[in-house]
Amino acid sequence: MKKLAIIIPVYNEEESIEKVLNDWKRILQKKFFDIIIINDGSTDNTKLILSKIKKKNSHIEIINKPNGGHGESVFYGYKYAIKKKYKFIFQVDSDDQFSASDFKKIWRLRNKTHDLIIGNRENRKDSFIRVFLSKFILKQFFLVYFKKNLIDANVPYRLMKYEFLKKFMKKSSKKYIAPNILMSLFAKNICVLRVKHYQRSKGVISWSFKRLFYFGVRLILDLLEWKKITS
Repeated sequence: MKKLAIIIPVYNEEESIEKVLNDWKRILQKKFFDIIIINDGSTDNTKLILSKIKKKNSHIEIINKPNGGHGESVFYGYKYAIKKKYKFIFQVDSDDQFSASDFKKIWRLRNKTHDLIIGNRENRKDSFIRVFLSKFILKQFFLVYFKKNLIDANVPYRLMKYEFLKKFMKKSSKKYIAPNILMSLFAKNICVLRVKHYQRSKGVISWSFKRLFYFGVRLILDLLEWKKITS
């Protein structure tokens, strides 16, 4: 069983993906990790850039798939990690809003009994509406409907063990728009550590109201279904 998989979903990140990968390579030892890139049908030069990077880095795996959204890409990455039987799986986004250096304090706790070790974007650098929906509306919904007090439930900065992820994946599906939220609800024991979060400077800076509305409706439907499945 290999030691660690870093799962990174990517869509149209030609301006930042090389920097993100270089940041992660600097803090990790090649002997025990692989970086798994899920390219979600990028329409810019992301695929070409990834192909060039792959030629120089044997520990980087690239999975190219038709566009299906962030949630589906995360699901594909988790499915791949289970198939390859990585002992630990870490998921992070490709938008350069997180610091790779914060991974070290999460990694130190890997052998504890936690199902999940996640980062908390205490000083989150996203739009007001996204922060409000996440920290207030969704948090209250989780507390009332699921009886769980979740901090940053959808954060794309999380470490999990193979055994836990395998159990979660048996319940999950690629149709869910936010598998990381469902994972946070599924976990019995979550450790939360504060991590740095930066303003996004490249790519799609903010979501439109239409996109936020679509995400919200899909998420509520998924959560209602998840409640039935796991009750």
